[in-house]
Amino acid sequence: MSTRAAPTVIVSRSIPPEHEDAFGVWVTSLITAAYRSPGYVSAGIERPNATHPGEWLVVYRFDSGPSLDAWLASDTRRALLEEGRGLFDGDAVEQIVAGVPEQDTVRVVSSYQIRDGVDTEHILLHQRLLNELRKFEGFIQRHLLDAVPGVQPETVVTLTFDSRDHLLVWIESGERQAALKELRMLTVGDLTTSILGGFAGWFPTGESGSGVPKWKQAVVVFIALYPTVIFTSYLARWFWPDLNLLVAIFVGNVISIAILTWMLMPAVTSRLAGWLRR
Repeated sequence: MSTRAAPTVIVSRSIPPEHEDAFGVWVTSLITAAYRSPGYVSAGIERPNATHPGEWLVVYRFDSGPSLDAWLASDTRRALLEEGRGLFDGDAVEQIVAGVPEQDTVRVVSSYQIRDGVDTEHILLHQRLLNELRKFEGFIQRHLLDAVPGVQPETVVTLTFDSRDHLLVWIESGERQAALKELRMLTVGDLTTSILGGFAGWFPTGESGSGVPKWKQAVVVFIALYPTVIFTSYLARWFWPDLNLLVAIFVGNVISIAILTWMLMPAVTSRLAGWLRR
């Protein structure tokens, strides 16, 4: 891939409230199908909020324009769109956006389960949080992957910064502590948090000295990270439900890093070694 970020398409859909649960299940199937499509890099879902009220956003990133075009025109996607047509209100709006220069970024990934009946408060909290994040130097983006009843019980949030130093300023800030205090009132169980950045140590370097492309690193880390975050969240709920939040985050990070470094990443990179070298 070039020095530019992967091509991205943003799909906006209006979903009637009575269809939101069914739409959540359907869009998870759609993203799973996109994941299997050649050139897939990442995908995310964003619920309606003050920035785009009444609209659900699905964001896809692929490694090249042809790969993205192939997915958008694929029979698999066409069949899934036909299957879900009764869930939509009107036609979708698709916007293909150009990439931005890649950066050596660092991410903090958090997962938690929200209480029943607090969806509105949760959305408003995240909107306020996003407004605060935009004031911090180095903040790049936020991805919010909502829980899907019967499919994915945890809400997963990824914050991306341009450097570890800028991320640490956010983590130690009073704004984040205040947001965590509010979030605790809306959640069940513990918050699981992992800090990720500098993936190169998990990946082989070619004989020419070139490393694995960043987009491939991101794909492989996501494959290993997602089950790790969910596992540590359940582990915390089972074995230390009353543990202090800061201690729980520390323990969760230690377990996550150990699982990723010595178990999952060696297994995944070994299995995908041929693809990573291409």
